[in-house]
Amino acid sequence: MAEIHTLALEAMREKGTADAAALAVRAAGGDVDGTFLNAHQAVIPTWRQRDFSSVPLGTPYKWRGRVYKLWQQHDASLQPDWTPDNAVSLWDVCHSTDPAHAVPYQDPQGVRGLWQENECCIFDGHIWRCLVKDNAYGPAALPERWEDLGTVSES
Repeated sequence: MAEIHTLALEAMREKGTADAAALAVRAAGGDVDGTFLNAHQAVIPTWRQRDFSSVPLGTPYKWRGRVYKLWQQHDASLQPDWTPDNAVSLWDVCHSTDPAHAVPYQDPQGVRGLWQENECCIFDGHIWRCLVKDNAYGPAALPERWEDLGTVSES
């Protein structure tokens, strides 16, 4: 019985690794957007301290409930604080146009992470849809740039 369990776990790991690799190729090639990546977080690997020098740009990783794409190749093997949320020059956060996969509002990371038209976020218990492109302001700062889609529990 233990052998069957071990074989099943190995098969699941291999499938997960293959799914993650296939998604990474599509993301790096620009074939999928943030909406797709946020909807498929289950197959995206979690960021870990490692060398990203040979990882293709655009490869997705998840970190603390968000999906990020590699923006700049780098070696983080000796840099535990170069997480995607801290090393903003190295990573680009992914947003979603699907309210069901909206992420909590986060201020843009310089020019990366600007909110684009139709991208959705969660802010103050509501889901908001951005009405303009290249938006650096959240729903509280400039509510006229956002449409309130209702409370999170209503959507």
